[in-house]
Amino acid sequence: MNNSKFVFANREAAQKSVKTAGSSRHSDILRRLLRSKSTLSAIFCICLITFLAVFGPGMNRWAYNEPRTDLRYMPPRIAGVERFGIFDGSRILKRRRAANLNDTSVYPAGSVLRVYPVFIEHGVELADAKVDVYLLNEAKNTYFWFGTDYLGRDLWTRLWMGTRLSLFIALTSVFFNTVIGTVYGAVCGYYGGKTDLLLMRVTEILDSLPQIVLFTLLIIIIGPGAWPIIAALCIRGWTGTARLVRAQFLRYKGFEFVLAARTIGAGDLRIITAHILPNAIGPVVTRAMAAIPGAIFIESFLAYLGLGVQAPEPSLGVLLADGRQLLTEMPYQTFFPALVISVLMISFNMLSIGLREALDPTRRGES
Repeated sequence: MNNSKFVFANREAAQKSVKTAGSSRHSDILRRLLRSKSTLSAIFCICLITFLAVFGPGMNRWAYNEPRTDLRYMPPRIAGVERFGIFDGSRILKRRRAANLNDTSVYPAGSVLRVYPVFIEHGVELADAKVDVYLLNEAKNTYFWFGTDYLGRDLWTRLWMGTRLSLFIALTSVFFNTVIGTVYGAVCGYYGGKTDLLLMRVTEILDSLPQIVLFTLLIIIIGPGAWPIIAALCIRGWTGTARLVRAQFLRYKGFEFVLAARTIGAGDLRIITAHILPNAIGPVVTRAMAAIPGAIFIESFLAYLGLGVQAPEPSLGVLLADGRQLLTEMPYQTFFPALVISVLMISFNMLSIGLREALDPTRRGES
């Protein structure tokens, strides 16, 4: 047969169709995932914050729990950047006696950078002044990149130690919730009947428990710390995953490929793990990614209320609670932990959206 007589009406479309059909499922998912700029940005932010959480505390010489009462409330100062007028270790001191601003015994030479207009209050001349706090505290060659807290502890080190702890709590709790919920939902959905009826009533009872009350009681009984928070997050955090997996198993267990596997003698465990679960895992992964920022927020909320990690151990919630009293005077105390929490929550939410689109089987073969 002369194959030259057979010509594709659209050769480029046909080649693209053949190439797409021959691509593996994993490469197809990876291609769709990396095609999204928002997903790549989220992955970069998550990797950067994770890197700093692991290695950031070792980038300077200050320990996270080492108090220095002579260097309390030091503003941020970064070498090289200070010449541009930012992170230069200066702060505006309000309502200072105007006569003292020229006294070198009170304010060392060069420490007063700018004096604002003088005003009189109760017969006393007062003025606001921009002061180099490091010269004022005789720490000219010292650098605290994010400043210090009320005990003189370095905020850079405490921020990344707190981020490390918050990420550990969130990732660990989400991992356990995903594993427990997947196993539980798979059993309910695959076997159905009375087993499904009984097990799902248990999830409804757990869901009826007030979350904050449950967290508070458990932390009060066990005590503060990371593991009590993880336990509190795991008591009822897996029920949503269980419902999702159950719905997926109810959907897929009647499909032809499951009936074919059962016909050739495959056992229940093999059908669950090798045939149904791979097809149902996409929504589970998406839900897990979306649950991580929620766990971070809950941990920070509990720590903010004083029910979470206790001093001197830092977490993002502890840092926010420490800085809230000085929000107007020293906003950097709150700004940096709030920024990290915001970036983490936005990034994980964007990543979950990207995974949902990449794992969608209806979009298989899209370029």
